[in-house]
Amino acid sequence: MLTINHSNKAICLSVVLFIGLLFLSGCKRSTFQASNTNVVPGLSQPVRVSSSDTDAAEPAIATAPDGSFYLVWVNHGPKSQADVMIAHFNIEGQMQAPPVRVNDQPGTATAWRGDPPTVVIAADQTVFVGWTKQVESESGHATDIYLSSSRDFGQTFPVAVKVNDDTKPAVHGMHSLAIGKDGRIYVAWLDERNLKPIAMKDMKMNASTSGHHMESNRELFFSFSTDGGHTFARNQRVVTNACPCCKTALAVSSDGHLYVSWRQVLPGDLRHIAVSSSIDQGKTFSPAVIVSDDQWVLAGCPVSGSSLSVDNNGTLSVLWFSAGKNGETGLYWSQSKNYGANFGSRQLVRAGLIKGTPVLLATDDGFTGVWEGIAGGSTVLSARLDTQAISSDSLSIASDAELPAAAATRVAIVIAYVVKDDQHQGVWVVLERQL
Repeated sequence: MLTINHSNKAICLSVVLFIGLLFLSGCKRSTFQASNTNVVPGLSQPVRVSSSDTDAAEPAIATAPDGSFYLVWVNHGPKSQADVMIAHFNIEGQMQAPPVRVNDQPGTATAWRGDPPTVVIAADQTVFVGWTKQVESESGHATDIYLSSSRDFGQTFPVAVKVNDDTKPAVHGMHSLAIGKDGRIYVAWLDERNLKPIAMKDMKMNASTSGHHMESNRELFFSFSTDGGHTFARNQRVVTNACPCCKTALAVSSDGHLYVSWRQVLPGDLRHIAVSSSIDQGKTFSPAVIVSDDQWVLAGCPVSGSSLSVDNNGTLSVLWFSAGKNGETGLYWSQSKNYGANFGSRQLVRAGLIKGTPVLLATDDGFTGVWEGIAGGSTVLSARLDTQAISSDSLSIASDAELPAAAATRVAIVIAYVVKDDQHQGVWVVLERQL
């Protein structure tokens, strides 16, 4: 296993990722630097893209039809203020303009490691960013989901559109975002509108579950937009008893099949990954299908959802973490050849603990997984997934790093992650070229 190590002493990079203008819109001048690394075939030098004097985290990446990509992250300020930032890169990883703020009112966004922003790019190059906004409430813990759109390559974002249609303050989060070839925009999230609010101070932790939150189960809600994100359809509830801190996932195939995934809480505190599909553009959904009988009993939330991806042949793949009694603790994947009606036997990608929600990418020649391993410290890893192998060989992308996000371009897999130094945490990007 090859490893790239970050050191506190940084050197400027001008070879692989060219950073033109070195300041953030409305912020202090930022310094973009690459860390010292070992030479690893196929990997570019990593580059810090967030300001060195700001705490940045929760990255997300999407590839545009022209091969360029957009990186989204969250700048965290004092008193729980936060801003969603975005930057546009060409196919070679060169930043095309200074990063800009997505949320129209400064400091009103909110995010945490389990619920980062989301981003997708339409066929006409329109950029859509999903994010959560702070809402005043008696519980002190309420959010709404918004969609912002840009039709000038991420340079300006008009007033955002609220996705959830309830008016009473409640928690809406763990959201996912997808777009079909017809331009229809899909959003899924976990919702507490029908549940009694729980104040942050009343949330309990269970020492026997490694500090996982013990909260009320949530409901999975869904909506879609047919007019480019200007309005959204009436929200619909898909299922109840969804694990409250595990992120949802969405994927849509080239022929329009829509898939949504979540971690279902079954009787006896079993927490298993479930998938439901829609053949009518999200108007109705099939009954939930449990991907794998992992036998994971947990009186708390693991804060680890699944990731979905569909290849050009329509094969649906699911990547998830399990610490159940049925098999080794580790990262698993499974595939469905019949539109999610059932899934084949799960395949172990890598044994051991992982943190957060993994990323699954469909490339021209297969699937790739990216995730955060925590054995001996947080490490961002990637692996080509192999249905014939007992487990997949993994490449260590960055040590002392966390919260990976990834997207595939025509020439490379782009991976973003968070690194903490003595002063601040920042978002870094590296290109993994396929050899």
